[in-house]
Amino acid sequence: MYKQYLVTGATSQLGNHIVRMLLDQNQRVRVLVGPEEDTSSLNGMRIEVCQGEIYNKDSLKDFFKLDEPRESVLIHAEELVSISDKKNLEMRRINFSGTCNIVDMCLTRKIKRFVYLSSAYALPNDQEFESDTIYFDRKLVDGDYAQTKAEASAYVMEKVSLNKFNAVIILPTFIIGPGLSPNSTIGKVLKGYLENDVAPVKGGQSFVDVRDVAAMTLALAEKGTAGSGYIINGEYKTSVDFLNEVSSVKGIEKSIKLVPNWILGKTFGKLADTYFKICHKDNPKDVYALFLITPDVNYKSNVEEVIPEVKTTDLNESIKDTVMWLEG
Repeated sequence: MYKQYLVTGATSQLGNHIVRMLLDQNQRVRVLVGPEEDTSSLNGMRIEVCQGEIYNKDSLKDFFKLDEPRESVLIHAEELVSISDKKNLEMRRINFSGTCNIVDMCLTRKIKRFVYLSSAYALPNDQEFESDTIYFDRKLVDGDYAQTKAEASAYVMEKVSLNKFNAVIILPTFIIGPGLSPNSTIGKVLKGYLENDVAPVKGGQSFVDVRDVAAMTLALAEKGTAGSGYIINGEYKTSVDFLNEVSSVKGIEKSIKLVPNWILGKTFGKLADTYFKICHKDNPKDVYALFLITPDVNYKSNVEEVIPEVKTTDLNESIKDTVMWLEG
């Protein structure tokens, strides 16, 4: 184990679970939070809190001021996930530029190990990868989120190659489970479905439990091979199957009618945008974007041989816990 863990994104769903697991292991933890960030999820924790913004390198000096950097590991979980065109520049500033700053500071301060929480969507979904053959190219993926994560991952790999950077990349699919924000994409999906505001579209997604990703991240921080990328995949469900399971958890019966995907296309899509804006309702193109990423996600997990001791949570159990969490 390392003598100290540095964590960015500690107030996020995944980052918060990672911090709590580290504390359960009696580890020393230092976290980075923004000056205006809501840190209520960190209340009562035995952690050291530093303020700074990952896109402002000068603000990171205190976070990286360590007595034993060569015995420390940094887990970089901070990111911005958005499907709004208005967030594109901010997403690039945080996901790409911010990650580059963190990587550069790790190299300067000689941090022993760097663990980057990227995303499986930074990879082309029509290929299978081994952990040591993963590569990243923003031109091969769709959407600003996936592209910024691909660029950041490529930068990490470049530093591994050129500077012998001791880094591993974690690539989870779509994360659900306790701690999910009601304002997240999946939170809006559940709210829209239960309140009959939005009908689902055809498609599906590979889901994975946040507790599994957190546990695997810590295991791979110890056992992962430098320069490798590890896909953490759960189970694929169509939008209909996913929402049927939500109905089962709630003990209700709902008739599900799909919104034709052509309605969300370019020609009709503009009319749909206007309609939903006038009605003050969520546009299914936005709310159900996670099911539109691809209808045939085929990411294959490659972590079993490295950390066979870490087991995965049953997806239906994860859905149940997600619904219960959102209901408070």
